[in-house]
Amino acid sequence: MAGACREEGDIKVTDLSFSGNRAVSSADLNRVLATRESGWLPWSTKRYFDREEFELDLKRIQAFYVDRGYPKAKVRGVDVQFNDARDEVRVRIDIEEGPPLVVGHIALEGFADLTSEELEDLQKQLPLKVERPYDRQLINASRDLAARTLREHGFAYASVRVVESETSTNDHINVTLAGEAGAKTAFGPVTVVGNASVDENVIRRQLTFEEGDSYRASRVTESQRRLYGLELFQFAHVEPNLGEERRVEVPVTVTVAEGKHRKLRLGIGYGSEEKARATASWRHVNFLGGARTASTEVKWSSLERGARVSLTEPYFLRAGGSLQFSASNWWTAEPTYNLRSYGGRITFSNLFGSESQPAGDRFTRNELRTSYIREFEDYSISNEALADLSLRPALIALGLDPRTGTGQGTLSAVELGFERNTSGRPLDPRTGYVASAHLERAGGILGGSFRYSELVLEGRRYFEFGDRAVWANRLRTGTLASADISRIPFFKRYFLGGSTSLRGWGRYEVSPLSGSGLPLGGRSMLEASSEVRIRVSRKLSVVGFIDAGNVWTDDWNIHFDELRYAVGPGLRYDTPIGPIRVDFGKQLNPIPGLLIDGQPEARTWRVHFSIGQAF
Repeated sequence: MAGACREEGDIKVTDLSFSGNRAVSSADLNRVLATRESGWLPWSTKRYFDREEFELDLKRIQAFYVDRGYPKAKVRGVDVQFNDARDEVRVRIDIEEGPPLVVGHIALEGFADLTSEELEDLQKQLPLKVERPYDRQLINASRDLAARTLREHGFAYASVRVVESETSTNDHINVTLAGEAGAKTAFGPVTVVGNASVDENVIRRQLTFEEGDSYRASRVTESQRRLYGLELFQFAHVEPNLGEERRVEVPVTVTVAEGKHRKLRLGIGYGSEEKARATASWRHVNFLGGARTASTEVKWSSLERGARVSLTEPYFLRAGGSLQFSASNWWTAEPTYNLRSYGGRITFSNLFGSESQPAGDRFTRNELRTSYIREFEDYSISNEALADLSLRPALIALGLDPRTGTGQGTLSAVELGFERNTSGRPLDPRTGYVASAHLERAGGILGGSFRYSELVLEGRRYFEFGDRAVWANRLRTGTLASADISRIPFFKRYFLGGSTSLRGWGRYEVSPLSGSGLPLGGRSMLEASSEVRIRVSRKLSVVGFIDAGNVWTDDWNIHFDELRYAVGPGLRYDTPIGPIRVDFGKQLNPIPGLLIDGQPEARTWRVHFSIGQAF
């Protein structure tokens, strides 16, 4: 190989593959090598062979295997195939992994200050496992996790050593994580530096600890998250001063660098449902001081357009509390109805119990929201439904004018919402779960034209398998109840189908039908989705999914034997603003008699294009 290829620069590597590797994936091996294959797209980076780097790569492979617990691994051979012009080469590296060095036992010493339950929980969270290969990366991660756990229990200067001991067999090794907790510590005085126009009190009230509180590393992380959440700073760092003096009261320095307080954002995009869209927003994140946020948003698309203004007080009653006043004039055009809404709402949000976890970068967020809504609604059904004379009795029952298909009134409602999120990644979650509940009550003592109660529950769960695969699941259900269904506005009724729901159908196509086949919406719904996301390259992932769900006419009325199903593949391409998503959904049990744009449904599949995961 060394004799056949020149030093560098003129022989392009078109393919680099591996054989014999079972414990380590080819993608992991590729990441540690300097030799890379050229991209196949015309604009992709071209990679050329470098003899010296390749010889070092062969040594890197062996060293990488040693770190992963395979001390006897070696490169068995290299297969080289040139093209006829001998300016391109395909390289295949054959690896003999050999037997692994296996962890026989993991002991924890020096953790007497942890309860038996906390000690057992730490043992379960350790990345290193018994009877698995002696992986140095997992050993280091386990050591760091054990040290963070001690620091979470008040020992700011805690450290952990890894002690290895031989066993009676050469293929096993015992590991002891020896903790050195040191003295119990507390937070000391806090010093704030770097602020210019932002009052120091604004910064201090975002901290989740006070002088004298028991030291917890997660409170440092959470305080830093809250400072960034104000959007006032381009840099914010909360640093405990853990010097050689090892003080019992640990002083803390908060360093900030203020960013621009006025922000203008413009955006354009395209999706299979919204088509072309444009947005513009202006925000002042320190309006009248005190980190208040004033904002104006304008949006235009084929689905919705309008303007919204809001004012947010970030520290209301307590840290983590906020109060927002908003007013909007918004127009929505769904496939089954048009809605013009203008008015306002007052929302109190309360973050509580949010914390970082000692294990990795997991973060738990709990939020409780309460809103009072006062809006005027003017809505009308689709022209196809209005043209169907057989629908007139149904339109009257739904509170619509049978001659014009319109309805209007004042919505006066109270909304209560709760969400617990442990996924930590809103655009592309990989682990943890999201549980949410939404309760809305309109009318009664609140007045207004409408009277109903709504309950929506949703749960999402994500399982990560290595760094290449994610299994994502979602279940959502809801119901609308009222003693007089004519007091439920038509735009509140449930419809399913679209890019994030029953992807074999188009938007709002799944619901109870009129006698002629038009979707009329319902008052109970259930939907579920499960999909597997597998990364095939650094930015590209493939997806396989199955969706299920349906909508029923009456409240509290769900029939599992009437679910509609859709399956299909998808692609995801990672970008800084989230994954670009393309899904192809195929209906497994089409809806008999469904009309689309006034015509019988001709397709049993849909293609959806958008940004962000489906859920």
